[in-house]
Amino acid sequence: MRQSYIGQEVFRISWKLKQKVRDILSEEQGTVYKSHAGKVRVCLVWPNVYALGMTNLGFQTVCRLLNDMENCVCERAFLPSKEDALEFSRTGTELFSHETQTPLHEFDIIAFSVSFEDDYFNIPAILSLANIPVRSSERRQGPNPLRGSNPLRGQYPVIIAGGAAVSLNPEPLAEICDLFLLGEGEGALTEFIALFERIEKADISRRRQEAVRELDSLPFVYVPSLYEFEYDGAKVRAIRPLRGAKERIRACKNLSLDNFIIPQSFIRTPSTGFGGTPLVEIERGCGRGCRFCVAGFLYLPPRSRNADAVKEAVESGIKATGKAGLVGAAVSEYPQIKELLRAGVSLGAEVTLSSLRTDMLDAELLALLNMAGYKTVTLAPEAGSQRMRGVINKGIDDRGIMEAVSLITEAGFTRIKLYFLIGLPLEEDADAEAVVDLSLRIKAAMKKGSLALSVNPFIPKPFTPFQWHGFADRADVQRRLAIIKKGIARQRGVTMSAMSANEAFTQAYVSRADRRASEFIIEASIKGPRRAAKAVAALMEESVHRQREHDEILPWDLIDHGLKKDYLWKEYRKGLDGKPTPACNVGACLRCGVC
Repeated sequence: MRQSYIGQEVFRISWKLKQKVRDILSEEQGTVYKSHAGKVRVCLVWPNVYALGMTNLGFQTVCRLLNDMENCVCERAFLPSKEDALEFSRTGTELFSHETQTPLHEFDIIAFSVSFEDDYFNIPAILSLANIPVRSSERRQGPNPLRGSNPLRGQYPVIIAGGAAVSLNPEPLAEICDLFLLGEGEGALTEFIALFERIEKADISRRRQEAVRELDSLPFVYVPSLYEFEYDGAKVRAIRPLRGAKERIRACKNLSLDNFIIPQSFIRTPSTGFGGTPLVEIERGCGRGCRFCVAGFLYLPPRSRNADAVKEAVESGIKATGKAGLVGAAVSEYPQIKELLRAGVSLGAEVTLSSLRTDMLDAELLALLNMAGYKTVTLAPEAGSQRMRGVINKGIDDRGIMEAVSLITEAGFTRIKLYFLIGLPLEEDADAEAVVDLSLRIKAAMKKGSLALSVNPFIPKPFTPFQWHGFADRADVQRRLAIIKKGIARQRGVTMSAMSANEAFTQAYVSRADRRASEFIIEASIKGPRRAAKAVAALMEESVHRQREHDEILPWDLIDHGLKKDYLWKEYRKGLDGKPTPACNVGACLRCGVC
């Protein structure tokens, strides 16, 4: 234990925790260290453990974009492990940044990068470890007692959040965060930091939380305290902007990505969820229109990155580690995917990519994947029956799936992973039995090797056609999971993993909740979701399971991602009728509104 002096304040810090962070930093390549002097100081926080955060390209890219600005310095922080959290508590150490081990409350901005709703529950815990009030209203009531009497330094940091999860629906964190940056970070971050700097320099005697109001002038900034919600049971009756706040928040979207750096593993470390494999985003979005898929609608239109720039980024990762991972919502549809694989093979590298479309596979692609060291071929039928694949607009049939499996086995692969969803709209027990039947037919066609099933309950998400649909009854979900588990139990070489119905229920609530969920999240961070849910059980049950009405106000209706709400409703109705919608024809149609 030692005392660290920052300004006139004294902070206790555990040498054990400090040394652990320094050991982590010693394994990194590409870490940026910048002076804090005269700069906007941002601590970018991944609300989960280090290994997961350093795998996320959004987190890595935001950190790089901020540090590329001369007027900004960005450092990182993460959720401590359970063991480390006990050490923080035992020693009275406040959560600090990795790069310079600066306490989080010393930064001007604490920015949470939030990709998954499950991580909402870690945000209150992180703020508590940083000795910062969790509720935004409490931070507005008075100065930060830890930061002395200096007018600028005497304020709590502005707490902001961005990322896929909050861009879909920020309301569950509306009572915790001061503001949200919605949409894609490229372009938006430069404007935000420039305005933040001007506001602070213009009047440093003004309380920072009051200055947040001026940031509302940016179209992609959402300041929840400037909006009033009125409720009718589980429904939102009205949303009213206050004090001249804008009527809609236009999420940032760049129809062309060529003017921005390619998201990649700018900081490389062996301690990631993918064994230190450097990742590169080669495309963004998917135009297939699967009606359950967030990435398929949030990131419209589909955009491919410049092939030469992608190749350069991939080769950089290969030269550093001998490996590269290609990332995107529709990687197998990238026009130059084979050229990238050939380049990797020529360098003797291991190249991996995410799940493959069955209708994009051919012998040449699979041979290249084999030579690139690809071990497990991942496919996403999503449903076992053709009827259900019609409901979700998957666009593949049993024949196409089995032809793909034949190509895979002929190419020498012996491990296949399949993704399925349970609890989809109109689903019956027979559809769970169809998952078993399809899986067993695939295993029989493989003859040898292993088949892994990942089966998860379907969770309706904002800005998808199924945003109006209720979450399936938990008893039905559990029964259908049991049908699949029993159906494959006696088949050697077939395994199954699944999210529980209860866990999915909690995520289904926070995914589409209004700002009343903030208190549940705060309580759940202390007691756990199951115990915290007892106080709001009736509201959760109604919110999760009920069918939304066509003209109902949804908590995220303030946000404009370019998607027409009527288009999503028409897609929902087509799904219930089992009617197909063709893939997106970028620039040649106006049906969704984005282009």
